[in-house]
Amino acid sequence: MKTKDKILIEALSLFSVSGFSGVSVRDIAKTVGIRESAIYKHYKNKQQLFDTIVEVSAGRIDSLQEELISKFNHNVNTKEVFPISIIQEIYCNIFLFYLTDDVLSKFRRMMTIEHLKNHELNRKFKDMFIEKTLSYQSEVFRKLINEGKVNGTNPDIMAIHFYSPIFMLFFRYDSEDDKIDEALNLIKKHIPLYIIRIEIENKLLFSSCNNSLDSSIKI
Repeated sequence: MKTKDKILIEALSLFSVSGFSGVSVRDIAKTVGIRESAIYKHYKNKQQLFDTIVEVSAGRIDSLQEELISKFNHNVNTKEVFPISIIQEIYCNIFLFYLTDDVLSKFRRMMTIEHLKNHELNRKFKDMFIEKTLSYQSEVFRKLINEGKVNGTNPDIMAIHFYSPIFMLFFRYDSEDDKIDEALNLIKKHIPLYIIRIEIENKLLFSSCNNSLDSSIKI
């Protein structure tokens, strides 16, 4: 591994535990096993090092989501019914990636520490871990609704209801590698149950509308 990359990895490890302000350039140099002055040959200062970590990690997240979107679009076009198994696979992969990928898991912990201290980091944290995933999921439900594979009228609300339990599981099982299978099992159970729920809700809504119409006709 190149020295520049090793500096980045070790800095991320330290930031994920102590936060940006709790780590000095000297701490990073000591962990890497180089002189403090050597850090500045690769990075202007600690802030540039931190910004590079954010940029690299954001790129990893974007690449994952683009890959999953492509896979979903390819598979859903060949299915005539709601592709539950595909959705299960996609979200299990996202969950595993965020929790077990060494860079992403440490990056998420670092951002959890730092995002409330800095407005811009708070925006990036929400964008990377909430908004982008919700936007992706909204497009998934919009596509499924348009193709008649699932009933629904508001894909944005459906995305929030669908993703919220999964987002909660990220924090529940963070740093608990021995319980990953348990978490994946919960995700797999959540998806078909959610689809059953929205089908029931739509039937109840349809029934309520018909009852209201019948009442207005009788009057």
